[in-house]
Amino acid sequence: MKTAAVFVVLAASASAFAPASRTFGVRSALQAEAEWAPADGAKWTETDWESKLDKLQKEAEDRLEDKIQDLMRNVESTGKSA
Repeated sequence: MKTAAVFVVLAASASAFAPASRTFGVRSALQAEAEWAPADGAKWTETDWESKLDKLQKEAEDRLEDKIQDLMRNVESTGKSA
């Protein structure tokens, strides 16, 4: 009787470390997402962000050049470099 109880306990503890079956928690039915579409009455437009960013970069570079020239004029007129 004692050996039978020990055997049952060993079998139960060993089953805790056994790998789970491959189908555990896996659905076999495919669920494809519906194709996205804008809301009714809404119009989807693609925005060309690259050209907008290029324009902003060019404007920032022009402002920086203007500021550098202004600072250089101030250095020349005051004679101070720092």
